[in-house]
Amino acid sequence: MKKILFILTLTLLVTISIKADIILPAIISDNMILQQNTEVNIWGKADINEKIEIRTSWEEKRYSTQADARGKWSLKIKTPIKTNLEQRLLIKGKNIIEVKNILIGEVWLCSGQSNMDFQVSKGTGWRTGVIDEEKEMQDATFPDIRLFHVEQKLSPEQELDDCEGQWLVCNPENLKTFSAVAFFFGKDLYKNINSPIGLVQSTWGGTHVESWTKMSEMKYDPVYADLVYDFYNSRDNFEADLNRYEEQLKEYEIKKEVKGTDLQKPKKPKGIYHNKALSTLWNAMISPILPYTIKGVIWYQGESNSIRHQDYKYVFTKMINSWRKEWGLGDFPFYFVQIAPHYKQPPHIREAQLETWQSVDNTGMVVITDAADSTDIHPRHKQIPGARLAKWALAKTYGQDGAYSGPIYKSHEVQEDKVIITFDYVDGGLYSSDGKSLKGFTLAGPDKKFYPATAVIDGDKVVLSAPEVPFPMAIRYHWENFFRANFYNKAQLPASPFRTDRWTN
Repeated sequence: MKKILFILTLTLLVTISIKADIILPAIISDNMILQQNTEVNIWGKADINEKIEIRTSWEEKRYSTQADARGKWSLKIKTPIKTNLEQRLLIKGKNIIEVKNILIGEVWLCSGQSNMDFQVSKGTGWRTGVIDEEKEMQDATFPDIRLFHVEQKLSPEQELDDCEGQWLVCNPENLKTFSAVAFFFGKDLYKNINSPIGLVQSTWGGTHVESWTKMSEMKYDPVYADLVYDFYNSRDNFEADLNRYEEQLKEYEIKKEVKGTDLQKPKKPKGIYHNKALSTLWNAMISPILPYTIKGVIWYQGESNSIRHQDYKYVFTKMINSWRKEWGLGDFPFYFVQIAPHYKQPPHIREAQLETWQSVDNTGMVVITDAADSTDIHPRHKQIPGARLAKWALAKTYGQDGAYSGPIYKSHEVQEDKVIITFDYVDGGLYSSDGKSLKGFTLAGPDKKFYPATAVIDGDKVVLSAPEVPFPMAIRYHWENFFRANFYNKAQLPASPFRTDRWTN
């Protein structure tokens, strides 16, 4: 009966409609997933002071408001418990918009740089597609999983009201250019919690965490002082820098013809219109979807910040806290991937990520020391980080039993020439994945020189010794750029690299 009344109401309203003045943001559209059992934001634009009315297909209540002096309006709508039965919204002002094929479930924002941007299917350049792509595509039709991909855009100085994108039903065709990590995360959630899943992808390769952070969080903070100075200097002097570049280029073109002349081609100034500029992605790719009610965030980023690894814990923490503040949904779950070992990635950036997890509430970190490529910063086995992110969400957000972290250093005790290490998250015990001795442990004594250590598993502890270190003082585990680890817990989750000293930066 309720469905019939909804259709009759729509027919009547269409008959009396005058003109199309209501405009909805791209993310409020057909096929969307609304977060279940809460209040969600529905917003848009209309004529100044225009009265807006919203009706839903799941309740009798009418919601109403009025557009403000800028023509903006927003309403909070109650949502029911998860359902995969098709729902609709009817939004009436001077015109009527019907949003169709809505499901109610769990919504996750999936963000970061290229390893989150990495798509399921093979594309161009570094987008080489996931391992076993053909097999994965055979299991990629999920009508209850919906995908929204925020189109990449820059806006270095202004927060935008809207983005470009559309909600798509998950199938092999729509999935081709979507985030592989996000898909594998969403698929595991769907299969374990039996709920529609909405995945919102907002990603851009090669970007710094500062590009995703609101300018007001950085502008007067001394940690960002040099970056803020460079930003405004690049903006204010762009025309002069461009003129200088053109003169240098002309000089270069003339001199390069002279044999034996060793010249370096001048670099064209970028100003502030590039994806590494401060706040540009917050403004263009996060702020426009900010009102959309989400359950949490998954994040894969850090490679581009390794050059400033000493500040990463601070700036990453600041970004997480500012996102939570701006969304106004409390300390929502924020689960992220510790970057993979790679020949150009120092261990300090993984340490900063570990310390962020250990110090920021309701966060979780996925270790992927077993899913790395020594020369390719985009390892193809995205099933691993996706599945492990899902383990965090299933355990900590949805309360399901199951391991979600590999061994994490807790403490150690020195007994003569041996060191006994205790770990958190042993989950059934510790083991070597290849049956060989544990690799990657080193010890140092008073001379601060590290030597390879013999590591023996003893129950839920590891005992270290090294003949060159009779008086051990410090431990490191895989404190290097690239390595292949074999230290796991019985849940088959690898240990995070760590160190107990701070003798070097």
